[in-house]
Amino acid sequence: MFSRNDKISVRQMQTLAIIDIFGTGVIALPRRAAEYAGADGWIIIILITLLALLATHIMASVGHLHPSKSFVSCMETILSKPVAKVIGIIFALKLMANCALELRVFGEIVRENMLPRTPFLAIVIAMSAVSAYAASKGYEARARIAQILFPIIFLPLILIFVLALRDVDFSNLMPVFTESPKNVITGAFKLGSAFSCLELLLIAHPFANRPKSVRKGINGAILFTGALMLATTVITLAKFGPFDVQRHLWPVLDVMDLVELPGSFIERQDALMLSFWILSNFVIMNSCLFFSSILLKDVFGKGKHIYYIIASSLLVAIAALSMKNASQATPLIDKLYLTFGIAFMYGLPLLLLAVGKLRGLPKEGGIDG
Repeated sequence: MFSRNDKISVRQMQTLAIIDIFGTGVIALPRRAAEYAGADGWIIIILITLLALLATHIMASVGHLHPSKSFVSCMETILSKPVAKVIGIIFALKLMANCALELRVFGEIVRENMLPRTPFLAIVIAMSAVSAYAASKGYEARARIAQILFPIIFLPLILIFVLALRDVDFSNLMPVFTESPKNVITGAFKLGSAFSCLELLLIAHPFANRPKSVRKGINGAILFTGALMLATTVITLAKFGPFDVQRHLWPVLDVMDLVELPGSFIERQDALMLSFWILSNFVIMNSCLFFSSILLKDVFGKGKHIYYIIASSLLVAIAALSMKNASQATPLIDKLYLTFGIAFMYGLPLLLLAVGKLRGLPKEGGIDG
């Protein structure tokens, strides 16, 4: 155990990244891919995975500039303190917006499929409170929770996907490469929001005990998550067909509900599936709350970390409650990614690298033990 409770292994960071990325958005990903590219929707998943690998390379390069400094401190060194503080506040608000949108979609899915009589307010308060409590326990505690949850979330999911292969018709994916390249590229550009939590790497880099190994570890996390997204999309498209899948609001849940588990010891696989996504959403939310509070504390330099977590969780809950339904949240998720998401994953890191090189600022030596 690391005594400072803020350093984790690259493997733990990798586990956190996988769960952060593989959130509630995956449930609707096959439908959205089919809307843009029909039977070629699976190609979009490959493209957004490659774009995520590119973003990781750029963001990890920024982390290598000053591996021992926080992200706000790194920006202060390169861009000046006032600019760093403004960007830090915007970044924190962006993470809280992500968290609120995920919570809105999550609450809608849970209420429709598991708790139809439960007030949405109760779901929001419960998830916000539990996530805030986990975020208050520090990064190492969160990493250890993720290690425990990882096999609980993914091993059953992989098993269900394998069983779903028995009743799919892969001819629904034929013929291939019939969609126009323009539609495929447009879909990849917009559905890159599936990796929208990846910008957390900018803030998480200093928490790694071996900074030089972060890029390799996160690349592995992206490849694993991209493979799961690809398998989910291919199976769902093959099950329903590219046109029918567009009529399903949550097609992955519908596929899981049709899977017959051996022995029939579970009647509703969709409920089982949702329980896994509840755990995944919990990790995503406490990640966003933890890092947004880290950013705000670094910006203002006063007060305890827990105060910023409480304030962030309250803002997130209010924002989630202000939206009427999940259909209102989905386009906002896309807009958030196409603006601030791309800016923080690609634009800001490239700016930091360019300015740092032009100013000839020295690099710190990362420790790779």
